[in-house]
Amino acid sequence: MIAIGASGWFAFNNVSTKIDDLSSTLTTTEGERDTAIQAQADAEDAQKAAEDRASAAESNAARLGDQIGTLKQAVTRQTQRADEHLANLNQATADLVESRQISERWRQFEMEYGTRDSIRQRLATLEGVTNERDNFIAENSILLGRIEKLSVELSRYTGTSVKVSLPPNLAGKVTAVDSQYDFVVLDVGEEQGVREHGEVLVGRGAGSEAQLVGRLRILSVEKSRSIANIMPDYKNGDIQAGDYVFSERN
Repeated sequence: MIAIGASGWFAFNNVSTKIDDLSSTLTTTEGERDTAIQAQADAEDAQKAAEDRASAAESNAARLGDQIGTLKQAVTRQTQRADEHLANLNQATADLVESRQISERWRQFEMEYGTRDSIRQRLATLEGVTNERDNFIAENSILLGRIEKLSVELSRYTGTSVKVSLPPNLAGKVTAVDSQYDFVVLDVGEEQGVREHGEVLVGRGAGSEAQLVGRLRILSVEKSRSIANIMPDYKNGDIQAGDYVFSERN
């Protein structure tokens, strides 16, 4: 019995020791578990904090990028303004130099030809003299025309030949031809400077194909047309409507 009791006591004692050990191990494990859970929670908090910092850093980086872009645009605008101001300054400097040169040239001009007022007076005098000259030329032309006309009238009675000058730039066309009586109608007259007994040449074609067809003597003159006789001694072909006429000195 003693042996059985001792054996039972030892068995109970071993079980109790194991229970104590298991309880201690359980307590330790629970502590380690709680520590691990806390560590995991701390790690998750640290991860979230890191993610928040990363997100904040990205936001700051984006904001800084926008600010840098805005600053670059501002720098570009300022550079453009500076370039414009520099161009305006260069233009103003060039204008100033040119103005000084013009002023100097004008000063030298006044030294040689007089002041502006004296030049105006001279120009006014010159204008008056020019008008007088133009009036004289016009009157002289009228008188010469009358003299030529009287000379033509006189030649009809004396039988003499009179040379009547026509404008050197006279140019016109034949509008009608009477081959029976050898006269033609021209589209130029008194307004273009045509005068009776004046002579014009008749041509046809242009360039290498141009040819002289004949010569005409003006018989009568109206305001914008005239009638001329065909001069047989100078006839190189049949004159046709559409042929052009021109003065001998044209």
